[in-house]
Amino acid sequence: MQGLFFIKKKRFWATLLFSIILACQSVVFADDIDEIREIIKDGYYVPVGQEILDKPTIDEILAELDPYTEFFTKQEFDEFIKSIDMNYVGIGIIGEQHDQGVKVVYLFETGAAIKTALQLDDIIIEVNGTSLTGKTIDEAQGYLLGSPGTTAHLKVFRPDTNETLAIDVNRAETEIAPTVESAWLGGNIGYLRLNSFNEESVSELQKAMKSVGHVDGWIVDIRDNGGGYLDAAQDVAGLFPGVEVALIVEGQDHAANAFTTNKQNPQLTGPIFLLINSDSASASEILAGAVQDQKAARLYGQTTYGKGVAQTVFELSSGNFLKMTVAQFYTPDGNVIDGIGIQPDVETEIGEELKVAHRDMLLLDEETATLSGPKFGGAVPVNVEIAVHLNGVFSADKLKEKVSLIELGGKNVEINVEPTSLDDFKITPAKLLKPESSYLLKMDSGIKDYVLSFKTSDKIEKKEPNQEIFSDVKTTDFFAQSATALYNEGLLKGIGERKFGPKTALTREQAAVFFARILGLDTESVVDPGFLDVKAGEYYYSSVSAVKKAGIMNGKSQNHFGTGDVLTRGEMAALLVRAFKLQAEGGDHGAGSGAATVEPAALTPFQDVSKSPFANDILKLYQSGLAGGTTKTTYSPEKAVTRGEFVTFLYRALVSQGNREDFAVVSAE
Repeated sequence: MQGLFFIKKKRFWATLLFSIILACQSVVFADDIDEIREIIKDGYYVPVGQEILDKPTIDEILAELDPYTEFFTKQEFDEFIKSIDMNYVGIGIIGEQHDQGVKVVYLFETGAAIKTALQLDDIIIEVNGTSLTGKTIDEAQGYLLGSPGTTAHLKVFRPDTNETLAIDVNRAETEIAPTVESAWLGGNIGYLRLNSFNEESVSELQKAMKSVGHVDGWIVDIRDNGGGYLDAAQDVAGLFPGVEVALIVEGQDHAANAFTTNKQNPQLTGPIFLLINSDSASASEILAGAVQDQKAARLYGQTTYGKGVAQTVFELSSGNFLKMTVAQFYTPDGNVIDGIGIQPDVETEIGEELKVAHRDMLLLDEETATLSGPKFGGAVPVNVEIAVHLNGVFSADKLKEKVSLIELGGKNVEINVEPTSLDDFKITPAKLLKPESSYLLKMDSGIKDYVLSFKTSDKIEKKEPNQEIFSDVKTTDFFAQSATALYNEGLLKGIGERKFGPKTALTREQAAVFFARILGLDTESVVDPGFLDVKAGEYYYSSVSAVKKAGIMNGKSQNHFGTGDVLTRGEMAALLVRAFKLQAEGGDHGAGSGAATVEPAALTPFQDVSKSPFANDILKLYQSGLAGGTTKTTYSPEKAVTRGEFVTFLYRALVSQGNREDFAVVSAE
C-alpha cells in the first residue's frame, strides 16, 4: 500500500490508503475547479504549467500531478480521516459483496454488531427498509455507516437455518485496529507496536510502557505502518532520548525548515531497536530517519517505502477537500527520503525482523561465547533434549536459575533441568516448543553467557522410554534424580536383582559404605575397626574401618558398631555435618552430637528437636538447605532414614560442597 502525507490546519498528516475509502467520482465541480486551480498555482511543491491548469476537469488536472494530490467529497474525506485514526462509525463488521446483499465475514471486537444476534456468514439483505440486493460493497457501505447512536434496522438471511431475521444494531465508533499493541518478551525485553500515528499514539504508547513495566530494552515496531499525523510523529520521536530534530521540510520556496521533537516524560530507556519494512511510510519514515540520524535506535528490517513529500488539505468553499503536495521532507541530516526510503542498520529477511532484533538485544553488550563442539545439524524436534556438560560439580537447581530458554520474538519457555551425573545435565522444555520457530538457550555462567541457538521443525521425536537403572525407582520419585546422578558417577549400587530398595530403612553399615564411596575414602589400607560385630570378609568391613578412621562414624558402643541397626534422621544429621563440615549461620551452636547449648527450635520451624542429642546437627543441616522436615513443623529425629532419603541428602551435600556460583560449559548438544 502507498503511504500518504498531508497537512490540515497547521498539522502534517501521513497516512496509509485504506480499503474503506471510496473512489473519487469523475464529476466536474464548476465552483471547485477554479478554486483548485488557484490553490495549485500558488502552493504546489513544484511549479505547474498553465497548460495543465487549463484542463477542463479536476480529474484531468490531478492526473498530471503526483499521486498523492487528490480531490475528496466531504463524505469521502470523512472516511479518509477515519482510516487514519484506525476507527469508523458503523455497525462494526467487515462484509463482502453477495448476490443477495452483504455477507458478514468478520465482527470487530470493539464494534456494535458483536453484541447483537448477528453472526458470521449472515447475509444483510436490507437496511432501514432499503434493499442491498444488487448493490456494490461501496454502495451498501453508505447505508451501514452513520452517526453514533443511530439504529440500523437490518433484515438478515441466515443460510444455516434458512430463516430471515430482524436485527437492530446501534451504530457506534469501531476501532479497526488498536493504535498500539504491546508485550513482554523473554529476557525482560519490552515490545511496542505502533499501527498508526494519530492523536492517541503517545498516550497509548506511554500507557503500554507502564503496562509492560521495567525492562532492559525496547523493541519498537512500525512495520506496515503507513503513517499518520506529523505532530504525532514529533511526539513519538520525543519518546527516544537524544532525538532533538524530527525532520527537515522544504516547500515551493526551497526554504528548509527544521521541525523539532516534542519531548515526552517518561521516555524509553535502555537500548532501543526499531523494526521497519517496505510498507513503513511517511510518518514512519520520519521517525526512522530521526532516530537513525541521531543514533537513538538501531533499525532492523528492509528499506522503507520512500515517500518524502508532504500534503496540505484545503477545505474548499463547497465543503469538499483538496489534498495537495506542498513540500518535500528530509531526515535531520538532510538525507532524501522520497523515492529512496530509509535503509535499516541491520537488514533481515522479510518476517524475521523481530526475531533477529530480539536475539541481538538479548546478546547486546555481552561477552558471549557461542558454544563450540557438536551443534544441531538442522531444525530440531519440538520435544528437543539438550545435554549440557560442565567443568565440575554443580547444583541442578542453581543451574536452572542460570539457564533461560527464550522463543525469539516471544517469551521465556519453562524448562526442566535434570542431573544425569554430578556435572552432566539434561535440559528439556516443560511443554512442546512451537513448530518452525527460533529459540535461544542462554546460560549465565557468572563469567560470560553461553549461547546455543536453534530452530524447530514440526516433528515430535519418538523417544525410547528411559532405561530404568533400578526397577523399583520411578522417574517421578523425589530421589530419582539423585539416584541417577550418583549411579552414573559409579557411586551408587543396588541390593541385587536391579533393585535399590529406596523405601527400605538404611542400616548403619550401609551408611558407612555410602560415605566411604561418596567421599572417596581409603578402603585399601584397612585396619581392624575394633568392633565385635564387624567381621573381616563382610562387604562393609573396609568401609566401616575407613569412616571410623576419618572421624565420621563411631560405634554404638566401644565394642559394637551397631550393624543391623537402622540409622535415624538425627544420626544422619550428625554424620552429614561431620562428613561435609557443615556450619550453622552465625557460628557454631553446639559441638558435634552432644547436648544442645542453644534452642534450635527458635532457629528452625521444627518443634521436636530441642530434646534431641542431635539438635545442633539438625540445625546445621537445615540451615545448609540439605534436608527439610517430615512435616512443616517436625523433623522426626528418631525416625529411621530410608535409602532413598539418604541418597538425596548425600547428593545435595555433594553438589553444595564447593559452594560454587559460576561454571564453565564444556559442551551442549
